[in-house]
Amino acid sequence: MSRAVALLFLALLSAPAIAQPGDDRPEPPPLTPPALRGQMQDAQIAASMNVWLTGLSAAGNFDGAVLVARDGREVFAHAYGLAHRNPDVAADLDTRYPMASIGKLFTAIAIAQLEQQGKLRGSDTVGALIPDYPNAVSRAATIDQLLNMQGGIADIFGPAFHQADMNTFTSNADYFRFVASRPPEFAPGARTEYCNGCYVVLGEIVARASGMRYEEYITQSIVAPVGMARTGFVRRSNLPADTATFYGSPQGPGTPIVDVSEYHGVAGSAAGNIYSTLRDMLALDNALREHRLLNPQFTAQVLHGVAEQGRATKRIGFAGGAPGVNTLLHGNGAWTLIVLANREPPHAEAVDQAVFPLLAGPAAP
Repeated sequence: MSRAVALLFLALLSAPAIAQPGDDRPEPPPLTPPALRGQMQDAQIAASMNVWLTGLSAAGNFDGAVLVARDGREVFAHAYGLAHRNPDVAADLDTRYPMASIGKLFTAIAIAQLEQQGKLRGSDTVGALIPDYPNAVSRAATIDQLLNMQGGIADIFGPAFHQADMNTFTSNADYFRFVASRPPEFAPGARTEYCNGCYVVLGEIVARASGMRYEEYITQSIVAPVGMARTGFVRRSNLPADTATFYGSPQGPGTPIVDVSEYHGVAGSAAGNIYSTLRDMLALDNALREHRLLNPQFTAQVLHGVAEQGRATKRIGFAGGAPGVNTLLHGNGAWTLIVLANREPPHAEAVDQAVFPLLAGPAAP
């Protein structure tokens, strides 16, 4: 991997997304922002966003869907560009996009739920929870270290992954066997480094503590209770017609946009690529902030904030990027911006950087 694209994760923690081959090129200039202010009426916000995004899409600079909500209530939602090419199929508000690393949010919620139930503690180690874990060094990693990217677990991505048969990665359990068999990047707690493998191991911990497959737990304990009817784990080998395809330009700028699904496994994992929609993700944000998934204490743990009895107001950003996908959920309780794109980074991040400060103001230093 060459240049890494910055992405947001828990409490706007910066971390590298996955660069595409041949991605040694400077960051593109920031987008010219829309004519937008948080003081506008709902209809004015919707009109301004639509004019701006229509222009981006017409110029070939955006394929995806965008939603703006005020106090948890949708004020704008629209899809632009294509969900599929050859033949062309337009995206719409029912299009399901792969979430990339926003999938880690589901895993963090699942861990917090199991902690709230008394089945786990943040100080529990991998060795205690997965006694057969094959790597002795990594057995000392705690749940808290895994959540905070300090576990040192081997990454999913790299030469070994790309040389593997992608058809063998059909569940988190498959990704777990892959990362658990590889030497760690460093000893637990030695440093902080973006860690997809940490979340794959957390997914296995969810499975062991709950007694069900990771995917089943997420469906039964998060997706179903929130009413996320269009969210779930789907296999790339048998995608429903309403799912977006990964598209990118792996040979560099100005080269053809092609299907880059080959860079991904057949299905997602606890580290990312559950499929969802704009409105389902808004439902998740609302359920989390309204303490319908966790009590205030554990909601604060997931949001990296302080416990609040009313609607949680912690300003957070969850995002992900990989070949052919860039997604972002940014909110502070009053404003929510969701951007789902089936194009490589920084398609979603660029929209967020242009829009969210106009609605919510700059982030506190």
